[in-house]
Amino acid sequence: MGLRTVEEYRAGLRDGRRVFVEGRRVEDVTADPMLAITVGHSAEVFALAARPELRDLFVFHDPDLGEPASAYFRIPRTAAELRARGDLIEENTRQQRSTFNITKAVGTDALLALLVVAAEVDRELGPRYLDRVRRYRDACTRRDVTMALAQTDVKGDRGLRPSQQVDPDLYVRVVRRTADGIVVRGAKAHTTAGPVVDELIVIPTRALGEEDREYAVAFATPLNAPGLTMICRPIVTEAASTFDHPVSRRNIEIESLTVFEDVFVPWERVFLCGEWQFAGRLATTFATFHRYTAVSYKPPLGELFCGAAALAAEYHGLERAGTIRGKIARLAMYPALIRAARLTAASECRFAEGIAVPNGVYSNAGKFYFASQFHDAVALLQDVAGGLVITGPTEADLRHPEAGPLLEKYLAGAKGVSGRQRLALMHLIRDLTASDFGGYNLVVTLHGEGSMDAQLLGAYREADLEGHKALVRRAIEP
Repeated sequence: MGLRTVEEYRAGLRDGRRVFVEGRRVEDVTADPMLAITVGHSAEVFALAARPELRDLFVFHDPDLGEPASAYFRIPRTAAELRARGDLIEENTRQQRSTFNITKAVGTDALLALLVVAAEVDRELGPRYLDRVRRYRDACTRRDVTMALAQTDVKGDRGLRPSQQVDPDLYVRVVRRTADGIVVRGAKAHTTAGPVVDELIVIPTRALGEEDREYAVAFATPLNAPGLTMICRPIVTEAASTFDHPVSRRNIEIESLTVFEDVFVPWERVFLCGEWQFAGRLATTFATFHRYTAVSYKPPLGELFCGAAALAAEYHGLERAGTIRGKIARLAMYPALIRAARLTAASECRFAEGIAVPNGVYSNAGKFYFASQFHDAVALLQDVAGGLVITGPTEADLRHPEAGPLLEKYLAGAKGVSGRQRLALMHLIRDLTASDFGGYNLVVTLHGEGSMDAQLLGAYREADLEGHKALVRRAIEP
């Protein structure tokens, strides 16, 4: 089938999937006044791939299929190809008002992890999964699909293991095996873009013990599978003004609670089933790839913060003030250091099953840095911008024949900056940092791709501690 168009992507979503938002059943996600915004955001990955000036970054010739394909599906075999994957994710984000488009990134992160771990399972336990993963990956590439990932179980009592829960369905589990496949039950939280993609990949959220073997399951399913339900968080609707909500009205992701009520999965789509000893390995391998994706998509938002602060300083006539310059300099460092972590994670990669795997120390360090410093970056931007970020009137007021001229007069800035220009910038900063969307950005930066403690654990696990200790021993030798 090759590369799809925006229209083909949209048509593929009209498949009877079961989606709820704000207490109502959504019959067509492409026409819903809320979900249509996310559909439009997700569709841009296809529009960008069709632009001639971006084609070399977004499209590659797949040697396995013998045809052009989305570069998201390229299996990185070298450090240069891994860097190119990061370049793709970063530019895709920059082109979409610095908002991450997850619909091809997270699924291919999962496919790369599955290719690595399936080979390890087959080598230790005998052939069973690698050919399935390869065939599934080739089919997804050929169909040019969008994908979501469901990893985080709802967990219930987090002090108990999956098999110890009062309700056994609080982690996704296999409830029945048949000659044709498996039947799964449970729920996953925080499924980004699930309602607006073609395929859903499910993997374990943690390491498991033998008593948890029924929870050691990885598989793929279409989103209209019988028994699959998605219940979404609310976002802005198409009625919102793009002046008042310049980013979130056009570029925003959606999350859902994804419920599996005895969903059937055919064997060819099952990639782990009972091999409990590999559940943790799959979870952490995916995290390594996905945190590399994180340090690839975050720099453009940091650039947007820095640019907004610099423009606010000009509008206020304060661009020469030393204290303001210092704040802007700190904002400039934020994306620079994240990008440095990404580039180093690629150049210092390791190889597993012939695949270039990001250096876990640098990808975890980069993710920890951008999560731990994000609130400070927000504060710096808000400090430079001032209180008008939260007190500014709306576009409707600007359009009013009586109120509009007053706003133009009294909100005018330095050097001929109009009240409208100044208010537009304040609304951008409010949308990013002080709105519902701004609050979302604060929390998702902390918890997306795993918590900061998870990054510390990942960095600890991959650090060369023995080498560091040897250095100390040499230093203290008599």
